Amino acid sequence: MTRLDLAAQHPLLPTFASIALVYLTCLGAVLAVRLAWRGRTAYWLAVLGAFFFLLGSLWGRGYLRGGATFAFLASGVILAVFAAALDLVFGPPFGRPGAEIG
Repeated sequence: MTRLDLAAQHPLLPTFASIALVYLTCLGAVLAVRLAWRGRTAYWLAVLGAFFFLLGSLWGRGYLRGGATFAFLASGVILAVFAAALDLVFGPPFGRPGAEIG
């Protein structure tokens, strides 16, 4: 038997991987909400991206078609990456004002 045959017979590994992926997505969404609530408004896009990603990963197999599932998953990842990039470019500076030496 090959590994693919074993994976088809034992669906526990994909189930645990899906649970871990949903947990990490929810953890990232909570962190993004905390950052957005503190004034980094770009992270609201990451929250929306986490919602789209969860929508695609949880409802994708049973309720959505393949193209819609991929669209939700991809848009969730793209929004999260875009939010982090916007925060890096337009976010507040890392140092506190008045903390410069000299």
